[in-house]
Amino acid sequence: MLKHRLKLFLPLLAVVALAVMLLLGLQRDPNQLSLARQDKALPAFQVTDLLQPAEWIDNRTLPRQPFLLNVWGSWCASCHVEHPFLIELKQQGILIYGLNYRDNPQAARQMLIGKGNPFARVLNDHDGRLALQLGVYGAPETYLIDGDGIIRFRYAGELNPQVWQQQFAPLLAQFGVKAGEKEK
Repeated sequence: MLKHRLKLFLPLLAVVALAVMLLLGLQRDPNQLSLARQDKALPAFQVTDLLQPAEWIDNRTLPRQPFLLNVWGSWCASCHVEHPFLIELKQQGILIYGLNYRDNPQAARQMLIGKGNPFARVLNDHDGRLALQLGVYGAPETYLIDGDGIIRFRYAGELNPQVWQQQFAPLLAQFGVKAGEKEK
């Protein structure tokens, strides 16, 4: 009798446990993905500059001030949507580096020529190795890197004015950077 009740109870318990896990998963913001590299240095890397292929970019050539690292691709529809906002941020004095992810270099260059270039430099990650080291899930993603090369924040998804005001602006203000003010 006890075995029979237990056999009836176990499936019910499994369904309840599954429902609880699903509810917890639905409460998480999909744009706030976990970041194993949070508060850690950017991984060591060396890639070419998309716009000047004879030049190399590595950890030593990155700026020694807070900047955004925006993961994008010409093949990415959301990247096209966020692009005008990146241009706007550049015009406000925000330093942005681009990480061109798994893209055809010519198509990426054409996008920047046609839509404008918001990036101080563009890392050419055609094989996706650097993105893999960063833990990129897809494009677009934007990272806040401090002046010591430490990843302070990551946002997965399209950067827009609302996300900027709620997520990035307060963090940059902690570093003394405000939109509309050029870095010293």
